Amino acid sequence: MPNVSGSKRNSVLNSRRVPSAAALESLYGTMLQHMGPTGWWPAETLFEIMVGAVLTQNTAWGNVDRSLHALKAVDALEPHAIMALEPGSLQDLIRPSGFYRNKAKTLQSLSRWYIERCGARPEGAADIADDDLRAELLGLFGIGGETADDLVLYVFSRRAFVADTYARRLFTFLGFTVPAGYPSFHKAFAPAVLASGLDVSQLQEFHGLIDEYGKAYRTDEAKAESFLSGFKM
Repeated sequence: MPNVSGSKRNSVLNSRRVPSAAALESLYGTMLQHMGPTGWWPAETLFEIMVGAVLTQNTAWGNVDRSLHALKAVDALEPHAIMALEPGSLQDLIRPSGFYRNKAKTLQSLSRWYIERCGARPEGAADIADDDLRAELLGLFGIGGETADDLVLYVFSRRAFVADTYARRLFTFLGFTVPAGYPSFHKAFAPAVLASGLDVSQLQEFHGLIDEYGKAYRTDEAKAESFLSGFKM
């Protein structure tokens, strides 16, 4: 057996910690075949997706839905309307989602950026490169990596990987060493995802499939009895 240097051996081991592009495509196809389309993200408008992406931080979707209905009831689910609301009024409307003071500030910061930078249209960001768009979103108050990736993928229709908790649990179950923390997980796995042949709509669906799978099979024991039992990547 030829001698393998320490650096090469480490490189081989590290390469096994990230799925290949082909394996990700196979995983997507398998999940779609067994689960069918999820239709995620549920919303009537792109701006509703933006608001939902902010409100869903650290809360259940049922609470987000209540806040969205409250905003719709006063015709405030629009960026200019969000900006026109007094902070206290906006806080009351989104109170079911929790952390309502910070989330209200985030919604107004995001709305201001969306109006001034994009003309309140996703097409207004067409001249912003993908990485720059993500960086600008991360620079806004209250926008973290997961929310930025949600927006990049679902609102601005750019290819992106949402490295959320459900994705972390899935790839850990499949035998990969997932780095701690959202930024590290995203940095390690996003290049593999973007190297795949999955287009924007498929990546949107992939995120939905991962989340719905995680809700249906919450434990490793449940996953081991699911259709992904024995799945090889």
